[in-house]
Amino acid sequence: PHPPLPLAHSGYQSNLPHHYTTTIHKNQLAQALRIYSQHARGPAFQKYALQLHEDCYKFWSNGHQLCEERSLTDQHCVHKFHLLPKPGELWGEKPEPDRNPPVLYHNSRARSTSSCNCGRRQAPRDDPFDIKSANYDFYQLQEEKCCGKLEHFYFPIFQPSTPDPAPARNDSTSSSLAPQEGEGEKMKEKEAHTQGESTSLSLALSLGQSTDSLGAFPPDPQAGGDNPDAHGQGGEAKPEKRPSIVDRQVSTVEYLPGMLNSSCPKGLLPKFSSWSFIKLGPSKAYNFHRGLDQSGFIPGTNYLMPWDIVIKTRPEDEVDMDSNSWPAPNKSVPTKRAGTVVGRGRRRDDIARAFVGFEYEDSRGRRFMCSGPEKIMKVMGSGPKESAIKALSSDMPLYILSPSQGRGPKPHYAQLMRLFVVVPDAPLQIILTPQVQPGPPPCPVFYPEKQEIVLPPDGLWVLRFPYAFVTDRGPCFPPKENQPLMSYRVMRGILKAVTQ
Repeated sequence: PHPPLPLAHSGYQSNLPHHYTTTIHKNQLAQALRIYSQHARGPAFQKYALQLHEDCYKFWSNGHQLCEERSLTDQHCVHKFHLLPKPGELWGEKPEPDRNPPVLYHNSRARSTSSCNCGRRQAPRDDPFDIKSANYDFYQLQEEKCCGKLEHFYFPIFQPSTPDPAPARNDSTSSSLAPQEGEGEKMKEKEAHTQGESTSLSLALSLGQSTDSLGAFPPDPQAGGDNPDAHGQGGEAKPEKRPSIVDRQVSTVEYLPGMLNSSCPKGLLPKFSSWSFIKLGPSKAYNFHRGLDQSGFIPGTNYLMPWDIVIKTRPEDEVDMDSNSWPAPNKSVPTKRAGTVVGRGRRRDDIARAFVGFEYEDSRGRRFMCSGPEKIMKVMGSGPKESAIKALSSDMPLYILSPSQGRGPKPHYAQLMRLFVVVPDAPLQIILTPQVQPGPPPCPVFYPEKQEIVLPPDGLWVLRFPYAFVTDRGPCFPPKENQPLMSYRVMRGILKAVTQ
């Protein structure tokens, strides 16, 4: 060989780990080329420089390449270069570590502890590399052991009309705004218990109405559209009935390969939902003095915040005529305690009390509620004194520094994973409109397959947010050090009270 080549080769191989990434390969190659150019002269300089390139690449690709796939929490796979097992209809291909290249699932060796959909059971989980294992498979596994028997609200999913449906290609450049409002439909028994029985058109209506009506109608301040004062307040206004405009019926031949967000083409549904919404029981299942009875909570942080909603009242003379009139005594907080003055001819108990909790969970399974943006709840005695209004009328951070930091220099974050809502047994409905922007703009806004859910009176509900967020351009990774946490947010106006 050309005399400077062995020197350059040993320069390339010095201090190399057994498996390494493209970046390390390029750095070592640059070092080898520097050594080569210091010693090589003459007309064959270029020829042997190319050979050095080739030799180093051969060395790297012959069993020294590291898999460069990163998990949805931005940690790299520890395996050497490998292929993934092919999915099959019934049984997928089995991993074969001894093949060349090996056939293996990605693994970052990072494990964490997460709670199930309803929050009552905790289990270890592997670091996910795809949204199905992140947002669906882990929770389905826990459903069998814990929340499977509870009442579920099933989000609409893709219903194929052909044996081999295709993933849709996102060629739409226009990104529609995330819906802020729309006509909420009452949750029907059928919708709550059976999955996918509704027709394509009603799915299209429930999905398309809000998005498409945005441009056609001015925001209704009463419904809490763009009016900051209306967000999270128990107003007495009913949202206007609006006609639904459907651009495109929901497809039964093409499915959305990722998660539903504001940059997706319209009329597509995913094969599974990344969200979960479950009824834990009637409103009395929540004990104000003891808080939530679930494991993993840091002591004093397992309480829901009270949210007092003014309900419509009838004059006193009507009350005397109808002794069975709703609400029954003790169902709601007496007005005096709520600090409002009772006018003449008004019912005394005209305030209903709902409860709300924003729950965060870190990778070690430690859980806590926040009473406002970046404000961890700490309750002494029985039940929180702080109202939910502040949290409901603010953007809430998707990530917050965990109160228990590790020993290393890297910050340890907790993620907003659940929203608990107690709807009182009162003549009102609460409308749930979850919207998450998991990164600074132009990051799109994510929302479930049904963008507005109307909660009937008397229930304790829990919404489980996605564990990971992915667009067609790739994952929205959790924040790094020194990134502003409020760029990752759950948007205000997630709950709205409508009195009947």
